[in-house]
Amino acid sequence: MNARGKSLKGKRRITFTLVAPKARQVFLGADFNQWQPDKHPMKKGKYGAWTRTVYVPPGEYEYKFWVDGEWKMDERNSKTRRNLYGTHNNIIEIASK
Repeated sequence: MNARGKSLKGKRRITFTLVAPKARQVFLGADFNQWQPDKHPMKKGKYGAWTRTVYVPPGEYEYKFWVDGEWKMDERNSKTRRNLYGTHNNIIEIASK
């Protein structure tokens, strides 16, 4: 996850990363995409690192990764919040400039 980047009409460019070398498909699900992971498929790169760059306004967001049909947490981000389903989501805070 990288919370730094260029702005686009008040939005910030954020790159999410998940290392999952054995995964066949990975998507990014978040409240900024209405938890519809198919909106943000991730691309597999070297060494099994999956990435996706999105543009979102500053604020606080919850997210998870949809990996081969199962929700997975971002193990590199210790900020979490309990959700309505009794599990947890990761939290990202995006600062304005």
